[in-house]
Amino acid sequence: MKKEQIIAELERLAKVMGITVRYEKMGRVAGGLCRIDDQLFLFINKSLNPQSKIELFVQELKNLDWEKHFIVPEVRRLFE
Repeated sequence: MKKEQIIAELERLAKVMGITVRYEKMGRVAGGLCRIDDQLFLFINKSLNPQSKIELFVQELKNLDWEKHFIVPEVRRLFE
């Protein structure tokens, strides 16, 4: 599975978990999960390489209730 496909699957997972993913110019900050009012946002520095984006997604989503959602096996292994 290509990294772009993995990112697309992680974006889909975030969406079904009720998280809005935003790619922004953030200088040296990689990004992270934050709550604004009652909405969760995952901000990702758009200048990160694909592998770093994947690592950030996994780092932020693995602490949430991701296990009850369908994830393709190759992406699921990143969480385990």
